[in-house]
Amino acid sequence: MSLSRFISSLVLCFLLVISCGSVTVGSKPALHQYYIHPDLPGRTLDTKMSDYLKAHLQNRTSDIIVDKTGIDVTVHVGPDVDGDFAFQHTPEGYYLAASDERNFTWLAYQFIKMIGREDPGIITDDLPPLMLSGRDTVVTFPFEYRDLYMPTNQNPDMTYLLGMHNLEYDWGIWGHNLSRVLGSNGDMTFGYQNMDQEMLARTGGLAHPNQFCFSSDKLLDLTVQYIQDNYGDGEATPYRMTIGPNDNSVVCMCRRCELAGNTPTNATPAVISFVEKLAARFPHHTFFIPGYSTTSALPDHELPGNVGVFLSAIDYPRAWNNGDMPQSKAFFNLLEDWKKITGHVYIWDYVCNFDDYLSPYPILYVMQQRFQEYRKRGVKGLFLNGSGYFYSNQQEMYSYVLADLMINPDADIRRLVEDYYKDVMPNVGSFYASSVLAQEDRARRSGKELPLYGGMEEAVKTYLSEREFREFYSVFLRASSMEMTHRERVLYEKTRQFVSFSFLEMCRLNGLKPGGFAEQVGDEWVVKPEVWAAVEDLKMMTDEDDVYLLTGNENTSMDHMDRVNESGVYVADYENEVELWLTGQQWAQDYLLRQPLRVTAGNQTVTTHYLTDGVAGISQNYHWGWQIYPQDNCSIELPVEAISGKTGEMSIAFLNSERHRMAPPAAVEIWADDRLLGTLRREGLGTYFDEGERVIFKGDIGFGMPRKVEMKLKASYARNFAIDEIFFR
Repeated sequence: MSLSRFISSLVLCFLLVISCGSVTVGSKPALHQYYIHPDLPGRTLDTKMSDYLKAHLQNRTSDIIVDKTGIDVTVHVGPDVDGDFAFQHTPEGYYLAASDERNFTWLAYQFIKMIGREDPGIITDDLPPLMLSGRDTVVTFPFEYRDLYMPTNQNPDMTYLLGMHNLEYDWGIWGHNLSRVLGSNGDMTFGYQNMDQEMLARTGGLAHPNQFCFSSDKLLDLTVQYIQDNYGDGEATPYRMTIGPNDNSVVCMCRRCELAGNTPTNATPAVISFVEKLAARFPHHTFFIPGYSTTSALPDHELPGNVGVFLSAIDYPRAWNNGDMPQSKAFFNLLEDWKKITGHVYIWDYVCNFDDYLSPYPILYVMQQRFQEYRKRGVKGLFLNGSGYFYSNQQEMYSYVLADLMINPDADIRRLVEDYYKDVMPNVGSFYASSVLAQEDRARRSGKELPLYGGMEEAVKTYLSEREFREFYSVFLRASSMEMTHRERVLYEKTRQFVSFSFLEMCRLNGLKPGGFAEQVGDEWVVKPEVWAAVEDLKMMTDEDDVYLLTGNENTSMDHMDRVNESGVYVADYENEVELWLTGQQWAQDYLLRQPLRVTAGNQTVTTHYLTDGVAGISQNYHWGWQIYPQDNCSIELPVEAISGKTGEMSIAFLNSERHRMAPPAAVEIWADDRLLGTLRREGLGTYFDEGERVIFKGDIGFGMPRKVEMKLKASYARNFAIDEIFFR
């Protein structure tokens, strides 16, 4: 059923649900008892994991269901299992086997989920969707390493339950962490300024305090000592280690690094030499280099057996059926080239819009297709970079389903999503599932690339139907009066906060057009009541006791529940700026409101209404109401008929964001014909901060009867101008 058809019948469905209520899972007595025992009583792992299954099954029912007279369940754990796990029916019951404790933990919960499907006395609504088919099977997982950087997977218990790994526990040195590992001469209490200069990268004879020299003997000695002290030689417990440069473009060009083969853009030769020395010293550990940035170039030789690559998939387009795209072919070629020199190719992939954790992001079908491609090409491991410790839209559902897809890339996504919401939200889950799946289907049909760093404009151009979203939003708000379980209510309120953000950004994108933030009442533009209501919904806070219900991780801090994006912008900061903009009503009495402006920048001239639609930019993200233009030869032609003969204050605001190469102009000049009327004064904050800053230029200007009026923006140190609105009042 399409989302539109679903919504049209939803009110009736709501009434039916309210009248019928819902059966509380586990309120009835259990149907069976189970005799759970080790395959070989003297085998330690068999005994340990059979006791584990007993305890966790018994915890999920009020009845005594673990008894020697029950259905026989035989447990075996060990490397002699043919695959990662085996499931078999026996004349007396079931045989459960796994190659290690991690895999058996996943299998144990899958077994509980399977028998709970038919037994209302066993509580299973908090468990991931069922992957176990119930048929006799021996399975080897397609990827030996499976990791997801999301709040749910920050809890080690959830990591095992989902059959995943976790970078905090499964790695020694991780990512770009060599700097934190070493600190100053191995002492992490000191900073770079105290670090031995021999370990620092050099270019042109100058040391760089934010990059390492991988030809440094001292760097090697300290790293060896750190690994030995913290992880041992790896014979008893082998670890994975990622060794790479700090995340910048600096490449050491000292004499030794240059002789190793480094170039100003390629650090691979020295890094590989460094890693190979570590691999020889610790043959039981496995060492990886990042296939990214200055180490994206391949080594010129086959790597040792315990050296691999963590290959970034950032250039592999996130779009359905993208195999014929030139970027996809280039990525596949690179992957195949890495496979020729190492048997350990892991992929670092991305499953979020890192500029917007709150809005929908339908990634499931796209990732399923990527997993199938990775499996076909022999990739050994996956790390999915998500919202990290920050809560993102429906992150628990996405964590569960993505974890299942890494185990079985051919799984039925529709069934997984529907099963998840059926268990977690017995009253309103079908509505959530229909909305999620409609967005997923749209993203699949469009074939357009999902943005990694995008705002609402990119969303509606690629995967988000504005009409369908508004229909969903309207019905979603009315659902607040429905009967819900406590967990449903918690998820509903957090989702309401998130979809209100998306609704506001959609209204701001439309400005004063239909679907915008204001409506005309007489001669005035008045903020719509539903926009004010959305602002109020942004103020919702999650009770600390309810954090676990949203993430499965009771250690997630409250701060992490209310961030908008990767930069860590708070929902409250966004809401505050939106509220100030709406209450300030700068658009009132604006002579330029809704007037078309001609912008010349670089070699292009465009006509736009975005600079006169009343929408102020939010300072902490360039997607939020800002128009981006090159600084080169930038000028804005104003409509003469709107300003002739008038005197008033003119203002224009710019975003200052060094990280994104955006800065205010050196000066803003107003020209009438060939005469300089005046220069606007810079106001606003005087210091730069990384998330951005709104800088305003203002001045009183009087216009005669000119033929042409221009604002000339004098270039400053950055590449682009980000402009939100021009007012003349």
